[in-house]
Amino acid sequence: MRNWLLLSLAFLMPTLLAADTPPEDQPSDEPPGIEASIPEPVKALGNPAMIEFPYGVKMAVTASSKEAQDHVLQGLNHLHGGWEFEASRHFAAAMRLDPECLLAHWGMVMSLLNPSPETGPARNAATDRLLMLVEAGKGSELERGYVYGLIKYINDGPKGAAAAFRKVAKKFPNELQANVFAALFSRGGYDPTGEPTPDQEAAEALLLKLIEEHPKSPLPLNALLFIRAEAPDLSGSLELARKLTRISPSYPPYFHLLGHYEWRSGEYARAASAFGRASDFYNTWINTNNASVADCPQWIKSECYRIVSIFSKGDFETAYVSAQRVASIELPADRPSSPGSRYLMWDAKTLPARLLISRGSKGSAAQAAKSLPSPDQVEAFRKHSLAYWWIDGLRFVIEAQRLIDAGDLDGAREVVAALTLHGESMTKTQNAAIASGERSSWMRSFRALEVLASEARGRLASAGPASLRSAAYNWFASAADRQQPEPMMFPPMILNPMPNRLGEYFLTTKEPEKAVEAYQRALKAFPNHTLSLLGLKMAYQAAGDAKGVSDIESRLKELRSN
Repeated sequence: MRNWLLLSLAFLMPTLLAADTPPEDQPSDEPPGIEASIPEPVKALGNPAMIEFPYGVKMAVTASSKEAQDHVLQGLNHLHGGWEFEASRHFAAAMRLDPECLLAHWGMVMSLLNPSPETGPARNAATDRLLMLVEAGKGSELERGYVYGLIKYINDGPKGAAAAFRKVAKKFPNELQANVFAALFSRGGYDPTGEPTPDQEAAEALLLKLIEEHPKSPLPLNALLFIRAEAPDLSGSLELARKLTRISPSYPPYFHLLGHYEWRSGEYARAASAFGRASDFYNTWINTNNASVADCPQWIKSECYRIVSIFSKGDFETAYVSAQRVASIELPADRPSSPGSRYLMWDAKTLPARLLISRGSKGSAAQAAKSLPSPDQVEAFRKHSLAYWWIDGLRFVIEAQRLIDAGDLDGAREVVAALTLHGESMTKTQNAAIASGERSSWMRSFRALEVLASEARGRLASAGPASLRSAAYNWFASAADRQQPEPMMFPPMILNPMPNRLGEYFLTTKEPEKAVEAYQRALKAFPNHTLSLLGLKMAYQAAGDAKGVSDIESRLKELRSN
């Protein structure tokens, strides 16, 4: 069984056994030691503190001491909360206390599933030790069922894991976690029209049933909000997100989740407050543990989303100053491949430029270009991350806009053509992104560049001869159709609703009624977004709709007062 599973891991996760593992760390007949199974960044911080998880995970843990059991339970709670790094610290503490604790090893492997150059060798060693413990018959029947679910995930994907955890739940009907994992692995997301798939509906129904049965537990509630996070309309679940933070009023992942729900519902002031709470909690964790942003990409994620929320409510100046501050954080020179360092490059270092091009005022393009990381900075980081593809793509987008603003349409066409070639070349790096653990950032950036390329072509057509301006509609429509909610509760890469461009187009063609429809479409996807409200106000003015203008002025006043 052990060799079969390792072959399965190698097939489905090629980096697990090769790409980030030195030859001396390859599996052998001699099991690796405990320390080899713990990532170096985890070792550097020492043992983690225990925190209170009201109504959190409760299960019998097979371990040699209560202290080891407590660390496993803490790790499980963090794992459900989505804070894998903190979970791995608790599982490491349990492994040291009891080298034969099956669930601690299972938790470590679960925490390290996403590949990373910093954690690959430890993930391999922890996997090898986990299999050794299974062969030795360690752990209870329930705990071995959890290992079976992990094996099925690695070998058969999410559906295999969902089926395995359903079997565990059937065998142990009072085991809440197994049902939650079954729902998480079986979720199907939403189709292109925004409707939940049958698998998604079934997963949500199961979690709603669990919430009814366990009204005080954060586990099924957090899981439901997690799998719903990409739905077209989150306003109906907003109160549930607020309830989650009342259950655990000092847990940063829950406040980040709340911020996402507030932002997607158009409650930008509340979103900024929730992200600010998450950011403060993460910052306290960094200082208390003598850690750095390299260890806590969640802080960068929450802080970037907080800044986006401030911008969305119309306060560009405050957002821009905050974005400059975050972008000025130096990359940890000793850990260039850490999740925090990479997220700095993908999101934080590009945020000032993205704010500027979203505002779109005169001179913004030149200022945005200067705000991006310098070529020397990008070159020094090139071998540690694929973020340079996103940064270089933004340079093309910004340069095209600068040339259009300057009236150099021929030059702009050349830059847009280069942007297209850049995107074609970037597609060839997708496998490398998967192997290096940057798939999410790569995918978000690639899709954003597709949207921005369509927008640039639309702007180019709009600035050209009158006979060609009708093509602008098709390009702006393409940009609007391509813009989708970000996955995994990431802040948006593109900060301006693309239907706004359609509204602007219809205003130039003297079709205010169609402009109104375009801005209303933008507000359906991005409720209360200031740029869309301002555009809708202009459309109502052009249409002679005084009541519409008055309503929008009231909404803008309320938005700015919050």
